[in-house]
Amino acid sequence: MSDNLTSWLAVLDQFERALDAADDTLDAEGFEPPAGPIPAELRARAEAVLARQQLMIGGLTASRAHVAREIAALRRVPTGRADVPAYLDIEG
Repeated sequence: MSDNLTSWLAVLDQFERALDAADDTLDAEGFEPPAGPIPAELRARAEAVLARQQLMIGGLTASRAHVAREIAALRRVPTGRADVPAYLDIEG
């Protein structure tokens, strides 16, 4: 197995583990792609990893927008006096 192929296999394994873990174990600052182009036999796998990354980015973007709407709604809730009961009508 060529060094280039071995290096690219290691990169794809790292990306796939990070996706599988769905956390930030991948240190983007420390990423250094292997020298040379990705071998042709790994192209399909690399495209599948890219597609998964794009799906995850889309999901995170949607989640962030949802959280922003929730925070905005919470900021609109009026604050009342502590000595008076307060009720929030969530039905209508």
